This record gives sequence, structure tokens and C-alpha cells, in this order.
Amino acid sequence: MPPTGAGGPWWDVLHGWDAELQRTGRVELRSTAGLRVLAIALAAFAGAVCLAPAIALPIAFGPVALVFATVPLLLCTALLVVVVVQQTRFLRRHLVVTVDGIEVTGLATVPWRDVLATRTSLEAVQIRVSTGRGSRWLPVGTLEAPSAQVVAWLELVRHRAQSGR
Repeated sequence: MPPTGAGGPWWDVLHGWDAELQRTGRVELRSTAGLRVLAIALAAFAGAVCLAPAIALPIAFGPVALVFATVPLLLCTALLVVVVVQQTRFLRRHLVVTVDGIEVTGLATVPWRDVLATRTSLEAVQIRVSTGRGSRWLPVGTLEAPSAQVVAWLELVRHRAQSGR
């Protein structure tokens, strides 16, 4: 890692995280909220728009509407509920880095010896961890910090932790 100030503000952020990890033993990188909250609101609104006619059409037009209109509208509502639940889970998912390992809130706590690699995929951070029967990618998601910086820093900390420094 270059000395403080070298490499511009990109490296200064990494030095800040490193200093906080050395000082407190813990760094929390929070997930992004802006667009995710908008997606949750839009999906909830669209679900309500689908659910209202699913209830009103059979009342107005009888059993024929129940078969032809209500079923597709209820399927649409169910899919939108899945989107709301998934986005809400990602909204609460944070990455906590400690001297002992990483914790992906609500998903897993992994010691450094089991962290195999990190990468970005569509600006979202993913961490490859060793399991009892192989390995898998933990989907951390998008964080408030730039994903390339997070991956570079995680690789540095992982290398240090696994080499015993």
C-alpha cells in the first residue's frame, strides 16, 4: 500500500479504514439505501395497484373475473412481495470487518482463514468463503463505499491476517 497521500484520495480512504481497524478492531461498511428504498416503495405501490383490482373485479363481475383476472393479478402481487422482501434484506445487509474475520449482517460470520477471495459484480461486493463441502460466494451487495476500494482493502486485510501480520 502506498504511503498516506500517495495515490490520491482513493488510497486515503483505505488508510482511514486501516487505521480504524487497527484502533478499534472493527470497521463497518453500510449498504446503500437511496435507490433501494425507491425500489421498495415502487414495488409496494405496484403490489397495491395489482391487489386492488384482484379484489374488486370478482366483486363487480362475479366468478368469471375470479378466474381470468384475479389469478394473474395475484401472481403479479406475489412477485412484487418477493421483490420487496429481497430488497429489504439487502437494505439491512452491512459488511463488518474485524481483526478476526468478516461478518455479513444477517448472512454469515466468517474467520479470515475461510475467506478465499473477494470480487465485484455489477458494483456489488461478493466474498468467496470456504464451507465444509467446498466454497460459495456471499452476496454482500452494494455498499456506501466504492466496491473496487472495498475489494482492494479486503484483499489487503485478508493477506495480512492469513500471513499472521
